Amino acid sequence: MGIFDRFKKQDPAPETSSAPETECKPFGPNVLEIAKLISSGDETVLKDVTACTEDPAGWFTAHQNRYGERGVDSASDPDLIQWLGLVDILEEHGWVCERDWKDELEDFSYFVQNLHGFQKLGLELNPDWLDEDEDISAWCDVLTEKWAAQGVRIATIGIDSDSYVLFPVSVPQFDELQRLAGEIGQCID
Repeated sequence: MGIFDRFKKQDPAPETSSAPETECKPFGPNVLEIAKLISSGDETVLKDVTACTEDPAGWFTAHQNRYGERGVDSASDPDLIQWLGLVDILEEHGWVCERDWKDELEDFSYFVQNLHGFQKLGLELNPDWLDEDEDISAWCDVLTEKWAAQGVRIATIGIDSDSYVLFPVSVPQFDELQRLAGEIGQCID
């Protein structure tokens, strides 16, 4: 062994870890599965989300005004284009509502009650449950508590904004949505 042999780069010994390897999931399939769960398989939603995930740059070009309203001026981040496209498509078809953090109770109640999922799940929203001096976060906590007996909660899709993208969801679907979003570095709370 030569004097410099000990400085040669050696192949590291294989690590033995009991932790499972985290694999990077393809973004589009998870987005499509999230759309399917939130929209109860709405074919129009799935068609649009498929178009968005298969060609994010083309979707961006066709919907540039909407992205511009969100401050996105290029298709350089296809994952962002798909995630925001998902939200816009679900909102356009009545499955989610995007509400400003300082929303008024009357508007919040109106938009939540008119979501397809609200009607499909047979939910009730009694105005007396909610205090108009509170905010969306507090109202969502109350609704989640009130709907717990039905196995339903209100959830939000994270879009790195000061608005809330809201939708009602069954607890088992909520767990699956969180898993799917987490696999692609996104958040559903």
